[in-house]
Amino acid sequence: MNHRKKLTSQQQADEQQHALSHQETQQQQEFRSVEEMLRHDALHTPVPPSVARRLQESIAQLPSPPPPRSWWRRFLGG
Repeated sequence: MNHRKKLTSQQQADEQQHALSHQETQQQQEFRSVEEMLRHDALHTPVPPSVARRLQESIAQLPSPPPPRSWWRRFLGG
């Protein structure tokens, strides 16, 4: 027995239209700026584990920043 749900012609047309519009949005995308394009790419591109590991090692080797000066020392110039 075939237990699959039968779709009406309208439902099939709606599903096809949705699939086509989804496919079009994946293929074309306009960006307002280069920065926006880079952010989009960074969100959708996985970082290889070896690169992530090397980056973490490099960050660990950086010297820690000096503690912030109090507001009155900055004000008095000391």
